[in-house]
Formats: sequence, C-alpha cells, structure tokens
Amino acid sequence: MSRYNAHRFMIQQVAQQLGSDLLSQVAFVGGCTTGLHITDEFTKEKVRYTEDVDLIIHVLGYTGWHKFSEQVTARGFKISMEDDVNCRFRLGSLCVDFMPDDENVLGYSNQWYSDALATAQPYPIDNGIIIRLVTPGYFLATKFEAFKGRGNGDLLASRDMEDILNLVDGREELLTEVRQLAPELKTYLTNAFTLLLEMPEINYLVQSTADNDSGREDIIFERLERLAKL
Repeated sequence: MSRYNAHRFMIQQVAQQLGSDLLSQVAFVGGCTTGLHITDEFTKEKVRYTEDVDLIIHVLGYTGWHKFSEQVTARGFKISMEDDVNCRFRLGSLCVDFMPDDENVLGYSNQWYSDALATAQPYPIDNGIIIRLVTPGYFLATKFEAFKGRGNGDLLASRDMEDILNLVDGREELLTEVRQLAPELKTYLTNAFTLLLEMPEINYLVQSTADNDSGREDIIFERLERLAKL
C-alpha cells in the first residue's frame, strides 16, 4: 500500500470510529492530509509517511475538553500513559491528536486553527464517509505557523516544510487559490513564502522535493516566487 493510500485508510478508520455526530465537529489537518490536497498523481505518491492523524476541535475551556475526552474515550480512543503529548489519543496502533483551537485549553494552539475549522470543506474519503478537510490555504498557514513554533529554523529537518513543498509541487491550482484568499490569510502566506525564499537552505529543500530533477526544481521555484509576490 502506498503512503498516500495508507494515510487515507488511517483517516477513514478515525472517521468511522468518531461517528457522524463527532465527525461533523472536527476538521482533519496535518501531514496525514497532505496527499488529499495534491492533485498531481505522481507527487501524491511521494508524500512523507506519518503515524499521526491530526484533527482540530472547538471546545470551551478545560471543562469542554474533559467532556470531549469522555466522548471519544467512549468510542474506543484511549489515552496512553506512554505519550507525553497531552492532546494525543490512541486508536489501536494509530496516534490521533485532537487539537483545540483555544490555546487556553492545553496551553498551546495555532493561530489559524479556529478559522481553519470554521472554513473546512466536505471531502469524500472512502466507504461513503464524508470528512471535513481544512482548505489548502489554511493547511499552508497551519504548517508555516507550526514551523515557527517547532522548526528551530531548520528547513531540511522540518516535516512541516516537507509537506509545504510537496503541496506547492503537486497542486498547480494553488496560486489561483491563494490569490483568492481573505486578505489577512493571503498576506500571511505571501510573507511566509518571501521569508522561505530568503533562507539559505531553500535550494537544498527544493532539490530534495524535486528528487534532483532540474526541470522540476525550476517549476517549484517559479511557483514559490509567484506565491511570494501575490
């Protein structure tokens, strides 16, 4: 099974276990969804493998988080004492991270989670299951924001940057989509792409994404430069 299909299956498992009522309250985000946004079939098969399924949820304070935790625990998700990530549950061998959009709940969040959750779109996964998927623009914003928090400025070691570059490489329509975004989000992304192009390791990151295919490198750089100038 390809990494892309493995990720689809992981998402399907989580969605089935949540049930339609909880499924309507969450949005799927993160590296496991990268391939769902990629429209180029070749690039889709190159996505990095991840063991995590990430979801955004809206809860009000710690009381809301406790209630939500009880709901998912009743549906087979378990808290493992081996995990030091306080948003993480286990579903069999799967790691499932339910991430609140309010940083006051667990002490951290991402500034784009709330809007990403509110604007998530229906996406057919498998077996008739419809999930809510964060849109490509907010996917990028959450990834850039995550890199700021945990990337330590290291492009080549960053899973977030790998996902961003794969999306730029594998979604030709991304430029048009970013151009049509709300002003605040569009400005955030154009600034982020501008800073990305100024980082000294960008050449190596693009080479890695393109598998040292010089023609593909040119395409990726052209897209990055256009995204930075919108």
